[in-house]
Order: sequence, then C-alpha cells, then structure tokens
Amino acid sequence: MGNNLKIGLLFSGQGAQKTGMGQTLYTQNSVYRSVIDQASETLELDLPHLYFDADAESTLNETQYTQPAIVAMSLAIFETVKAQLPEIAGGIGLSLGEYSALAASGYLSVDEALRLVKTRGALMQRASDLKPSKMVAVMNTPVSLIEEACTAGSSEGTVAIANINTPKQVVIGGDVTAVDAAMAFLTAHDVSRTVTLNVSGAFHTPLMKPAQAKLNQALATVNWQSGQFPVISTTTGQAFKPETLTTTLTDQLISPTRFVTAIESLGQQVDAVIELGPGKTLMSFARKTVKGIDYYHIEDIDTLTETISKLRGE
Repeated sequence: MGNNLKIGLLFSGQGAQKTGMGQTLYTQNSVYRSVIDQASETLELDLPHLYFDADAESTLNETQYTQPAIVAMSLAIFETVKAQLPEIAGGIGLSLGEYSALAASGYLSVDEALRLVKTRGALMQRASDLKPSKMVAVMNTPVSLIEEACTAGSSEGTVAIANINTPKQVVIGGDVTAVDAAMAFLTAHDVSRTVTLNVSGAFHTPLMKPAQAKLNQALATVNWQSGQFPVISTTTGQAFKPETLTTTLTDQLISPTRFVTAIESLGQQVDAVIELGPGKTLMSFARKTVKGIDYYHIEDIDTLTETISKLRGE
C-alpha cells in the first residue's frame, strides 16, 4: 500500500437498502458481526432479521427502519476495514450517510449516531405520512430549467430541488400535484429522461419541516467532538464544525443536498474514494463527477477483499 495514498470515504444514503445486505460480511467476519450485534442491542431492533429475512423486506423499506439499518451497516464496514486503510483525507455522506460519516470520524459515538437516526427516521416517517408526496430524478437538464419547473409547479403546492447528485442528475420533490405540474413543465420543454424514486417522502424539501423541532432537540443533547478526519456537509459544502453541527443537521432536513459540490471538493484531495454501505450509488455519482481518481465500494466479503487488495497494489 502506497505510503502517500490518500482516500476519501463515501457513506451510503437511503434507497440503497436490499434484502441480504451485508450477509456474507456478517457470516464470515467477526468484527463486522460484533458491530451489527451491538447495534441491534442499542437500537432494540433485530438487524440480522431485518437484513436477511425476505419477509422483512417491506419493514426494511420503511424510513424509520431503513435509516438505522444503513447507518449500522456502513459503520460496521468502517470498523472492519479502518486498520487497513491508507490516510483518510475526508468523508462525505449522502443525507442519512452524514451521520455514518460523522460517527466514523469521531464527531459522536456509534451508539449516539444510531439513536439519532432511529429518532430521525421515525420523525421523517411521520412527516411523510402527513400528505402524499413524491421525488423524481431529472437527467441531463440544466438546473436553471429545473428551477423554472419548480416555480411553475408551485402553483399546485410545494415542490423544490432536493438533491443535486451529479452535473447531470437533479432530484425534485414535494406534493404529488406540484411535482406532477413541474414534470409537465419539463416535458413541455423536451425533457424526457426522468425516474420516479421509490421513497416514502419528499426528503430535503419544506415538507420535512414537521420533523425539524424534535430532531433539533435530539441533536442538541449530543456533546459534539472534533473528528479524526473532516466530513464535508452536502448542505453547506463546507466541513462540519462541532459548534454548528446541530444547526446544520437540522437545516439538512429541508435543504437540498449537493453531493456534486462536496465530491468536487474532496476529489481534489484524494487518489481514491471508497463507498461503505449497500450498493454503489455514491461511487457511481463520484465517477460521473470527478475524473482521474480510483473508485471502490465495499458491501460484502468479495468487495472487501478486492478493495483492500487493490489498495495494497496486489
């Protein structure tokens, strides 16, 4: 492993969950298994059942369970590989993944992060249940045109840009009627590539306001520390600071995430990025945004072995 190699860590967000996630790691790696078992105790939730039982799939896809399940997996992978990693120059999490990144760096403990996301997931689920909403990814379309579409759709309710993931993928969200009106505007302007997301609410839009006050109360109880490596906020584009973490993570609920800005910043400082968690969504976003670095992801025993081997130059 090159002594001067610098890496960035990417922590998966909601939407990547799937039955069987982390199963080979759980059965074959004792460090991973012990972190998951401890997380189950902390959360009072049977994570192996949630991860591996096909009958639990609908439960796994509920926001209140999805969030702690993904954070637990990402942190268990981090604990498994951290001793074998080169220098970590920084981390990025997508929305929920920011809690994983902050805990991995040491801004808060693993148990604190798990309890927070359990609360956050329940609050966001409750906010989502208040009114019908949806999120749609829009491809290959200028942000300025998408902003015009949101303005046009706002006559029908709330609709806003929720995520800017890559230079060519932007997600909008809000009330179903307002999002549909915005999509009609885009269709009229020859936008053809869109994907409706399989999520239970319009995250990172004003529809999440009902969750803010109680999340803020929970965040305010944490004794935030300085981390071992910087974590770049997708809300502000700057590294998180202990003194403003509660405010930033409260704002994050209703503010657009700009993964594209964060990865452009981190990409200038690293030789490679590694996504830790189910799937490889963030690795794909990074590859589409930053050129000239290496991209890896770890989600099972095979990708763990392969990634560490490549980092060692084997």
